[in-house]
Amino acid sequence: MTPMAQAWPWKARVQASAAPVRQASELWWLHPSRIILLVLIPVYLSVLAYDFKKHTPIAYVPGWDYAFGLVLLLATLAGVQLALAHRHTVSTVPPPQISLALMLMLLLPAVAAYAVWFGPVLLRTDLLLEVVRGERPEIRDDIATVKGVTTFTQFGLAYVIAYAIKAGAQPRAITRIEKVGLVLVFVLACFRAFAWAERLAVMELVVCFTVTRMAYLPVTSNRTWRLARVVPALAPFALYGVFTATEYFRSWEFLTNQYSSVWEASLDRLITYYATAVNNGIGVLVETPDWPYYSGAFVFESLWLTPGLGPLLDAAFGNRRVVEQHWLQSLGNPAFNSPTAYFRTVLDFGYFGSVLYYTGLGYSIGRAYLGMQRGHTFGLLMYGVFVLHLIESLRYGYLGETRFVPLAIGLTLVALDIHRMRRKSRPF
Repeated sequence: MTPMAQAWPWKARVQASAAPVRQASELWWLHPSRIILLVLIPVYLSVLAYDFKKHTPIAYVPGWDYAFGLVLLLATLAGVQLALAHRHTVSTVPPPQISLALMLMLLLPAVAAYAVWFGPVLLRTDLLLEVVRGERPEIRDDIATVKGVTTFTQFGLAYVIAYAIKAGAQPRAITRIEKVGLVLVFVLACFRAFAWAERLAVMELVVCFTVTRMAYLPVTSNRTWRLARVVPALAPFALYGVFTATEYFRSWEFLTNQYSSVWEASLDRLITYYATAVNNGIGVLVETPDWPYYSGAFVFESLWLTPGLGPLLDAAFGNRRVVEQHWLQSLGNPAFNSPTAYFRTVLDFGYFGSVLYYTGLGYSIGRAYLGMQRGHTFGLLMYGVFVLHLIESLRYGYLGETRFVPLAIGLTLVALDIHRMRRKSRPF
């Protein structure tokens, strides 16, 4: 068998049949630079046209800090391009193997965490009926999370990423229990999005599975390739439709007197989430003195929220996060309180430090993109997460949130399993 056939067995089979073949990971819209140039920057610039008087007491856009936000986006782009300039240093490696034991190690804790979290709902079905009837947006006031337990649901995202890799690299190795596990993780996430009003729980699964699955997905038809290339043209309409459907249950009952239709209400709220996040981030900078703090309390907030570790960090660096909390409570809008990822970095590292941070992050994203295309473990495991971070970054700093910590642990376990399986398969 040729080296090409060993590294990409599906490509050898397709080429042997004289059919055209392309790798789905080469689709133009998966390129990180194009995500930044064609999605993030246009959305960020569109904030200039937003009427902040509707939802915020003070508008900080436009201004110097708003312009600096564009600098941070360009710094991320520069980091990506720097990584891609050295693409010749990333060689293609054989597809990895992932064991069934590892898959179960990720699946079982995730399902158990969901059972602990939402098990009490089985005794309170009236709560769900109230959500269905639009009498309440979610059940958060009646069902509590359990620290150190419910975050294990994020192992489900690690499972989905591992499944996407295995389905492409080892399609015959997928067992029935793994297929059932994939469906179960998606069903539980959909329930979470409905009952807990957490749409991100489904979005992260869809984005990470789709991007990761592209690594080993052959496209053998010119028609299919042409259709795949225009998917981004349909994506905004799909996002709008799904968002409207969730808003119908979540908030439409409370907004019927303010808007003529649920479509108008959902569009206004969708735009508002991103515009107010940018305004919130700038507002904290403008109204808060004495930054940068050089503590990492905002960029790596998950460490400050880790039981046991958080109090130690507060004692060493001070509880700087109250600065942001105080601003959101006094000058922000409680319904739109997300702080964008970019300006929180300025609180920690200042202007120059934040440029360095986003250049470095962009470089990591670029290397992960190349690694995903060529079968490297880091790229396969992390590029989908990086894409999720990019498309959420104007609203939410995904990599610094507590939900990322169990995901990172789960992906580390997958990486160790891949390494073990590769060593096991090497000839003596």
